Amino acid sequence: MPVKTIPALLGALLALAGTAAGAADFKLNDGAIAFSAPDDWPVIMQMTEGNPQVIAFQVKDPADSGTDDASRVSVTTRKLDDAQGFQSFVDAGLDKAKQTPGYESETGADSANLRYTGLNGKTRYRYRETYFFRNGVGVQLRCVHPLLKGTSAAWTAAFDKGCDQIAATLQK
Repeated sequence: MPVKTIPALLGALLALAGTAAGAADFKLNDGAIAFSAPDDWPVIMQMTEGNPQVIAFQVKDPADSGTDDASRVSVTTRKLDDAQGFQSFVDAGLDKAKQTPGYESETGADSANLRYTGLNGKTRYRYRETYFFRNGVGVQLRCVHPLLKGTSAAWTAAFDKGCDQIAATLQK
């Protein structure tokens, strides 16, 4: 291979890698549910067989360094018989949310989009749960992060953007 083509080949490979960077693709329920998540969110739990199925991610916030607090995002699925089963799935999520110590609902949420805060130990956390029904499968997207003094607005915006990305790909 001529020496001049090596830099061109490396440049092409880097450009290709650059276009693929930014999102990682995941599938649950034998591909019935597919979504993309930021590729810098490591998977901390994955259960892709049975019912329910789940993939969970850790989202590192520099402000939680040295604490027991952690931000996480999960996508949980459950095969359901019909829309009535989906409503039961959503109702069970709402009931569980209301049992969170210090539960406080945030305004603007509806039955398929829960937003609330609650205590995990002594730390207040913000919860965002969104529900979808696709291909006979109920899906819960759950985004959770502690409300820490040191958390930057930029980190919160990036966290919300990642959750929005997952939600958008779940709706396709």
